[in-house]
Amino acid sequence: MPRLIMFDIDGTLTATNSVDDHCYVCAMSEHLDAAIDTDWSHYQHVTDSGITAALFEKHRRPMSELSMVRRRFVQLIEDALRTNPECCEQVRGAAAFLETLRRTPDLVIALATGGWSASANAKLRHAGINIDDLAFASADDAHARVDIMMASYRRVPGVKKDITEVIYFGDGAWDAEASERLGWRFIGIGEKIRAVRLRERAAYPVFSDFSDIGQILAEIGVGQ
Repeated sequence: MPRLIMFDIDGTLTATNSVDDHCYVCAMSEHLDAAIDTDWSHYQHVTDSGITAALFEKHRRPMSELSMVRRRFVQLIEDALRTNPECCEQVRGAAAFLETLRRTPDLVIALATGGWSASANAKLRHAGINIDDLAFASADDAHARVDIMMASYRRVPGVKKDITEVIYFGDGAWDAEASERLGWRFIGIGEKIRAVRLRERAAYPVFSDFSDIGQILAEIGVGQ
């Protein structure tokens, strides 16, 4: 029976949290002509659309302006990728790990990101990560992370009713919280989520990156 392995993108598959945050803040502060609170934990929904909705409400701006901010943000991301290619690299071993999962029987792969789809796809292409034919959902689909994750789940072709387990890989506290709400297993990637686990005394496993493929496969119950 198939199991579903779902991934966040920024900070999980691509080392792009810094450039993503910078470009988002630039786009939003330009549009609102105001300083932006960059402590993302202050927002109910830590997604591009969720933070944008909160800021628009605070500054009394109509949601019809969202497309302008999104276009500017994607433009800034694409400019950054062109002028500073090193700002977007894959998390170590990410592409190889995905390809290993693709070859593993009874595993299905999907993506669910709190970023917008155009910027996410640009970063994945730049980092050399192939997501062809994978179920994918983003902040274009919903404000809440759990809703984005469920949108990706619903897009898995043909096997949803047979999936016996879902495992979500992420790098943020909000990823762990959303996984818990959905009853999915969570695996953390990176030192940021390792610090969260220690602070909250959580039990989920954390890996620095995907370089030790065998150890991660063992954690999800797959033999090489």
